[in-house]
Amino acid sequence: MRKILLIPLLIIISIAAKAQNHGVVKAIILDSLSKQPIQLATISILKLQDSSLISYTVTDKNGAFALHNLREEPSRLLITHVGYQGIHINIKFKNGQPADLGKIYLSAKTLQEVTVKGERIPVIIKKDTIEFDATAFKTRPNALVEDLLKKLPGVQVDREGGITVNGKDISKIKVNGKDFFVNDPKIATRNLEANMISKVQVYDDRENDPDHLVPEYQVKKIINLKFKKSFTKGILSTVGAGAGTQDRYVGSGFIAKFQDDVQLSAKVGIDNLSGSGFFSGNYGGFSTFNFGNTGLRKSTNGNFDFTKDINKKLKLHIEYRFDNSIIDNNSNSKVQQNINDTVINSLTQAINHQKTNSQNLHAEMEWKPDSITIVKYNPDIEYNYNNSLNKSSSIRSNTYVSLLNTTSSSDQGSSNAFQYQHNFSYYRKLSKKGSSLTLSNSISIHPEHSLNFNANDLTSYVAGFPSDTLRRSSKNANNDISQGLNAAYHYPITKKLAADILLVTLHDRNSGELLTYDEDFKTGLYTIFLQDQSSNLIRDLWGEGVNPQLTYNFTDNISFKAGVTALGQQIGNHFNSYTKDLNQDFFYILPSAEVHVKDFTLSYGETVQQPSINNLQPITIVYSPLYTFIGNPLLKPTYFHNINFSYRKYNRAAGLNLNANSHIVIEKNTIVNEQTITAEGATVTTPINRNGRFTAYLNSSISKHFKKQGKWDFTAIANTSASAGHNFFIVNGQNGYQNTQSIYFEPIFFAEWNDVISFEPNYRIDYATTQYQLVNYPKTNYATQSAGMRIDLSLPQNFRWRADYTYKYNPIVEPGFQRSANLLNFSVTRRIQKDGKGEIGLLCYDILNQNVSSRHYVVANTINDIQSQVLKRYLLLTYTYHFKKFK
Repeated sequence: MRKILLIPLLIIISIAAKAQNHGVVKAIILDSLSKQPIQLATISILKLQDSSLISYTVTDKNGAFALHNLREEPSRLLITHVGYQGIHINIKFKNGQPADLGKIYLSAKTLQEVTVKGERIPVIIKKDTIEFDATAFKTRPNALVEDLLKKLPGVQVDREGGITVNGKDISKIKVNGKDFFVNDPKIATRNLEANMISKVQVYDDRENDPDHLVPEYQVKKIINLKFKKSFTKGILSTVGAGAGTQDRYVGSGFIAKFQDDVQLSAKVGIDNLSGSGFFSGNYGGFSTFNFGNTGLRKSTNGNFDFTKDINKKLKLHIEYRFDNSIIDNNSNSKVQQNINDTVINSLTQAINHQKTNSQNLHAEMEWKPDSITIVKYNPDIEYNYNNSLNKSSSIRSNTYVSLLNTTSSSDQGSSNAFQYQHNFSYYRKLSKKGSSLTLSNSISIHPEHSLNFNANDLTSYVAGFPSDTLRRSSKNANNDISQGLNAAYHYPITKKLAADILLVTLHDRNSGELLTYDEDFKTGLYTIFLQDQSSNLIRDLWGEGVNPQLTYNFTDNISFKAGVTALGQQIGNHFNSYTKDLNQDFFYILPSAEVHVKDFTLSYGETVQQPSINNLQPITIVYSPLYTFIGNPLLKPTYFHNINFSYRKYNRAAGLNLNANSHIVIEKNTIVNEQTITAEGATVTTPINRNGRFTAYLNSSISKHFKKQGKWDFTAIANTSASAGHNFFIVNGQNGYQNTQSIYFEPIFFAEWNDVISFEPNYRIDYATTQYQLVNYPKTNYATQSAGMRIDLSLPQNFRWRADYTYKYNPIVEPGFQRSANLLNFSVTRRIQKDGKGEIGLLCYDILNQNVSSRHYVVANTINDIQSQVLKRYLLLTYTYHFKKFK
């Protein structure tokens, strides 16, 4: 099967390899009167046959440009600049020689808009804004904005809908300059139609950075979709529904109203597909297929989005989200725990049922009373409710005893939480050019309540370890109130040197009351109060800090930043009334530094984290015969030394994007649980401090978009991630060290022909190894692999066919767990009714009925294998209707 998958991959790679691009065009652009260089003129190379955009660039400060790796075919060069008359020149390549056009002169003009008679301008660059003419990029009938974005040079859309522009992530998508579902840009890209769009604008996200203090290499992008005039006022709507085998169902609705300075949109959905197929109600029906999602999930969710410009100075944006879901999951797990020369094995079967309800109301208000002042108020209100029932049964054995004990447990509980928080900021430019003052306030109020009932029956089969029956109730009430006030002052000392100072004050009060009762077996009521397992914990934390920082910009591409944070904390820990309070005072000096050289960035910083008040309790809690906890009031805060390195390189001419970043954390006073474990599996845990832990991560991605070869379009992507860690654990007085390394590699190739058919072969291998020091535990290592192919075909007219195949292989799963799986999905849709307003579809999910969710991982002295319930094969018939009415 794997050999079959490699055949189309090799064919496509060979086609791309033969399609060489050697053409080069270069010139210098000058003002016709002053003979001075023209910087930032937009240079576009167009296909002579249909005027489609091949590549583009801008002139440098000397007015020079060079476009490389062009296909040697008849082309047209288009030169434009705001304030100058645009010109176009036909290009013919000769025997692989560069087309050197020498000096080209532009004549000034008074019109504000750039036009070239008889020529559509596909791209214009204005300062930091790239503007694409959407009508210059051909898309299939009934295409969506996501399909349009894939056509734009430098824009990449991954299989999950994530978007990058010139190698940078986008932060949000706007519509006609207004926010549009800022928390989920895919609602815009997968519901708005491409033929509605006139311009696609891309610019830096400086909305919360008016002084441009965030360096350019860290700034994300915003995409603004400008509608055609005929679509500026009206309604767009899509509704869809589906039903299938195994009682599967889905429904989705989207509506958006656009009216002058108001945008009103809503999206709702309902399904019991566990996220296996996201029904977007668009052309193609299902936008992704996902395997291995744990559990069976029913969901009802919705988004509501409202944006209005109250006047020229005041803007308002409101977004409301809700999600109601029911999740059922059955799982089997095996845990092997090494203790000296003894291995304890635990086999567990679990049944989980959970209901959740979450609602969130988010608002953004921005007021600009004048040109130097910005006032923002962003409140959030969130409510969550959860109800769960979990049942499990376990069997334990060890190296010498085939049956130690069995447990049967049941946990039932409910919880609700409310949270209000806001961020208020006042920004004002000062008299010194470039200087500013920002005042900000944040408040969070978060009460939470829960009630849980636990039943546990332990049957022991060894002498000296008693059986036990437990019936327990716990009632928990938490209330967290925090507030902070910050002042930030920015002052440019010279053109290259700037100073920043940040003043911070905060107060966090967390109170938690836990009441625990045992059941009175005579009455059946939970009336036996357990004082040693109840608590009334209150933590008051006051903090104040000052952070001065200097930034020196040697050039536009080389900078150095250094600062230090002086932080004071006063903490009052109140335990039970019969336990002495613990008051603490801390003062920290935390340095930070950053060096940026062109595409490289290296930074260092120190942070600190306090131990939780639960770990500081000076008491012993016996939760059950199998688990006891002992608190430690002598715990120290944990220090983190953070080292970060990143490299970002984007070459527009070559279509090459490279990203690499690493993160190293070295810890001091790490909090680790010291464990004492008996041969029967009873555990006593105490948190203590240890030094020497570190973790390191490396993530990299490289993508190459090949110049279009006739009607073929090719993209190659390679993702890699690696990690290494040195951790420690203490079991029965014996110190041990765990060294873990892991790496994964995932090459993906994408080929598309004329918007008709696309292929996406992919492969992934994951490898991990774990070794131990000072303890005689066996070394473990494993590799899992997967390979697959996605095919998308639009033929004949109004039809769309999709197939998604994945082969997964895990060689080290425990006996009784599924080792390999062949996963296959298929869907077909057809546009019907006038103008393709209707659409019918058929989805076949997991045709071979082999879907599986399994995990294998190692933590300290335990090896874990878990296999969970997943959604299996089903068929689904869908219908979608598209409606729009614009003035």
